[in-house]
Amino acid sequence: MTLTFTVLEKPDVNILADILDIEREAFGDGALNEYVVVPLMRYGKIYAAVDEEGTAVACAYFMADINNPDNAYLMSVAVLPDFRGQNVGTALLEYALDGLKEYGISKVTLTVDPSNFTALSVYREKLGFTVIDSVRDEYGEGEDRLVMAKEI
Repeated sequence: MTLTFTVLEKPDVNILADILDIEREAFGDGALNEYVVVPLMRYGKIYAAVDEEGTAVACAYFMADINNPDNAYLMSVAVLPDFRGQNVGTALLEYALDGLKEYGISKVTLTVDPSNFTALSVYREKLGFTVIDSVRDEYGEGEDRLVMAKEI
């Protein structure tokens, strides 16, 4: 199967449905909904991996950092289960990081659960992010996060 990578620039009913499906599959009750995804398409950047039929199978969401205009925040990455473990997410992020340079972005930050060893491995070993901070209770009690960054 051949995948292509793209930036989603404006809301489209079909691609929006795909993204919401990916979100629900990956995050269940914590999934982003259309009230978050559509503004991210319009005012942030959403990158997607799309199959031959034009169906999104993975997505990555970035938002601008108003306090640091050359910085973008990687809000989330989600990959459908059938495509996990095949470097789809990594390839999508490589594409996105390269694409963000067009918009004057020179640094990307993210937060990750310190017990999410798979994500940590990808961010550190494959993509070159480094841990710059740790935050306790970021999303509520017991929801600690590592803050990671990468110059691009």
